[in-house]
Amino acid sequence: MRISPPHDHFLQLTTKENLGRSSGIILQKEALSIMKTVEAQSSRENIEAGHLFRPTDANFEKLKMDRETALDQMWELIDYGLATQLFEIKYDADIGELRLVTFLVGLPSGMPLEEPYKLLIGRSTEHIYQFIQNKRTLTEDTWRNVLNQLADIDYKEDGPGDELDRLLDPKQFPLQPSSEMLKRSRGLIIDELAAEAKVIVLPHIGFYYLPESEAAHFLNIANEYLMTKVEPLAKAFDSEIRLALDRLFSPGTGDVEINEIEIIRAKVDTLYSFKETLKEHGFYSFIHNLKKVTEIAVKFAEVEKRKEVDRLLKVYMKMLDSQFDFDSRLLRINLEKDDEHNLVIVDLLRKNPKVLSAEWHDADSKIAVFVNNNQNNIKEINSLIYQNYRFTTEHILYLKAILELNEKELKPIFKDEEFVKTYGKNLQAVYFNYIPWFYKLFYFLGITPIVNSGYAKAKSILTFLQMDRQFLYQKRRENFFKKKLREREERLEKEKKQQLKKALVSALSDAYFKKNCLPSVDWLGMNYPAFSAETLEKMIPDFAFLSTTGKSIKPHSVILFPNSPEFESFNKDLKDLLNQWIRGEVDPPKEDPELFVQIRNLL
Repeated sequence: MRISPPHDHFLQLTTKENLGRSSGIILQKEALSIMKTVEAQSSRENIEAGHLFRPTDANFEKLKMDRETALDQMWELIDYGLATQLFEIKYDADIGELRLVTFLVGLPSGMPLEEPYKLLIGRSTEHIYQFIQNKRTLTEDTWRNVLNQLADIDYKEDGPGDELDRLLDPKQFPLQPSSEMLKRSRGLIIDELAAEAKVIVLPHIGFYYLPESEAAHFLNIANEYLMTKVEPLAKAFDSEIRLALDRLFSPGTGDVEINEIEIIRAKVDTLYSFKETLKEHGFYSFIHNLKKVTEIAVKFAEVEKRKEVDRLLKVYMKMLDSQFDFDSRLLRINLEKDDEHNLVIVDLLRKNPKVLSAEWHDADSKIAVFVNNNQNNIKEINSLIYQNYRFTTEHILYLKAILELNEKELKPIFKDEEFVKTYGKNLQAVYFNYIPWFYKLFYFLGITPIVNSGYAKAKSILTFLQMDRQFLYQKRRENFFKKKLREREERLEKEKKQQLKKALVSALSDAYFKKNCLPSVDWLGMNYPAFSAETLEKMIPDFAFLSTTGKSIKPHSVILFPNSPEFESFNKDLKDLLNQWIRGEVDPPKEDPELFVQIRNLL
């Protein structure tokens, strides 16, 4: 059997007829037997069905050859450019494993070899995706381990190996495969997996499936590293990045209702716009993967928001259809109520052709009014107002606003004498609230011109009152946005402190339990630039973290978890680790052993 690898022509194959004409080479009987089978199976139908020649002992027996002879003849076919090795990666759902299936393929008739090759690659990617989805769901611990690597400014795409590294090991093939084929195949599969929205691709480390519902949680975890390590260092090595990030969410800019996901998204998008700089200096892989997580989190939040809006819209539409509840039929929504869904619902109702809408300024709020676009319904509302609410000013004014704003559409309703008569009586009851009492006397005396002048005066008063209330509404909105801006800044500051707390806990855990070192102030500042001595000096009393030098923070001060129930498990694990260091059961850091005893005594 030959030992040296054959020269694999990969996709540039020839036929045995062309080979004979060009070089005079004639194949031996065994090679011809294999080639005949390979040619028969290298048809379009077999390629599409995956029924290609597999170099297995069972197939060699059918050809009446032992394995060594068959492989020797395969070597020859590949070396002459008559055949090449291709593969398909398959997923066995029953055992939850991927397996490599290799093929010997000749030049198919009627189609270039590039086509079946890409078909096999596409199917392989689909199977790997199924495997990732079922067996590689991202967990919090895995995500933190991944982030620890990605947040390293010197991160390189190397590691223990991903699934493809193991599957495409040349030893998995019957003969040494083409290095060009392996390299190209791996690249195509990686690219196709990276295009999948829910797959995190870390070459030579692993591939992970990100559930939509967990994206926001993983995003918040990543934000700890973004705030404490990536963002400060990115600002340090490029002034344009620093300016772009500092401009985000500055006081008085942007949407006051911006949420945590949108804040992170804005930072990630800003950093991603400097991707060439990040590729040069570091953190590109961190931001690239975080961008994917961000997009999933944003889309999931939008879907959930739409679901809630749809649910509320159905509720409101059902209310408008009510035959028994007057307040539902003449629906009012307070536009100044602090509800994020209100404005969306109001906009959808306004656009709905089955609904008529208007606005009215009450004494203390702006109201959106809605009724079903049904003239019989409006007539009934008018009658109900006369029967039950004639002396309640707002109801007839709400209906008046609807009728006036939608005058063209409702023009036929004013041909109904009964409606006009009832509507007039309702308006009279309202107008008498805005003009002196003696107009009622003229009404009973039947002096119509004077009464009509009183109605005109009432209309004028209502018009000017609405203008005045509109002005007051604008003032309230200004004050509202100022208040929301203050609240947003306070919330962001509070959330930043909480994020820093979580990040410090993560950094301490990383130091003690993964890197086997003591997290001194110097070490934290070097590995997590956001934790300067000044920042730590503020955080320690705020969250009751402990320091080996007490309240006075020194470069050599070692930071410990707080002594509180929340950190009981952390402190138990740390105490066990300290005992192992002291007893020499685990190689300790190179600090004075007395320091280990001091730290243990603080716990």
